[in-house]
Amino acid sequence: MSVLTQAMALNSREHAGLRLLPQQGFAYARGIHMAGVMQPEFLRVASLYPIVFVEDPAFDTFRPMALFGLRAGENLFVGSDGRWQGAYVPAVVRAYPFALGRDAKDDRIAVCVDAVATTRDAGVGEPLFQADGQPAPALQHAKAFLSRLRQMQVLTDAFCRALAERNLFTPLAVRVRRGDEVVEVGGCYVVNEDRLEGLSLESLAGLRPRGWLTAAFAHLVSLMQIERLESGPLHAWPDRPAVDGVRR
Repeated sequence: MSVLTQAMALNSREHAGLRLLPQQGFAYARGIHMAGVMQPEFLRVASLYPIVFVEDPAFDTFRPMALFGLRAGENLFVGSDGRWQGAYVPAVVRAYPFALGRDAKDDRIAVCVDAVATTRDAGVGEPLFQADGQPAPALQHAKAFLSRLRQMQVLTDAFCRALAERNLFTPLAVRVRRGDEVVEVGGCYVVNEDRLEGLSLESLAGLRPRGWLTAAFAHLVSLMQIERLESGPLHAWPDRPAVDGVRR
């Protein structure tokens, strides 16, 4: 799930006068209950958030996602002041208001920005393009960060393909009671631990050298974090350090 509400692929001609509005805190993620994570992040992410997988039919693959809440529109990690209530913020969330867009037909990559985070008011924010059409510093910085994300995405895609080829994904079924309310988590997949442990030495050998076996076990351990989401409201959680609203 993208953090962007109105993703817009940037074009220097169409968006010559576009400017980036100032961003403070993580209020933009308050209604996001899950966001994509990259395989190289798994060890950091697993200490705080459950990692699940969702199907991406357009690309015929699975995508790892961090759960921030158990129902749509619920993010238990964004406080009322817009600060992130956790020691690590996934890279996709930090990239806001930018993201990488991909075309399923030819796999072209585009730099996208959230339209609601931009303006054409010359007196507000930072320009995205210089007068000659080249990226301005704000966009240069974003593109450098997205380039690192792209490298991690390639690794993540290969990791998910390897798990799928070994038939390791199984549907996740979770029912949680909050008072009189029953919350169900559906549409997600997890690695089947029994199948993972039953892999042949040859199949396991294909996972170990790239850190994929470690990532698979980190994912399995992360599922225990679902218990931390069951209580619902943030005030019911133990105190934890908050992260200031720095995008990158």
